[in-house]
Amino acid sequence: MRISKLRNMSKSLFWGDRPLPENSEMKGVIETDNGHTGILLKLKNGMYVLGKAGTLSKLNQEKIRHKLKEA
Repeated sequence: MRISKLRNMSKSLFWGDRPLPENSEMKGVIETDNGHTGILLKLKNGMYVLGKAGTLSKLNQEKIRHKLKEA
């Protein structure tokens, strides 16, 4: 799993022109261990998810927090 803090153009590239979920925060770009790439979002409840083409996918929260500390 890789996390990049690059944000320029990342939102439109992976998410499109749609607004992000209410009260969410874009943390960067993520590539999961199984090859999925999208934006890393932190939702208002504190959960991290992968956002791609307007859809959200669950992520391993412990793994994400560990990787964010490294990034």
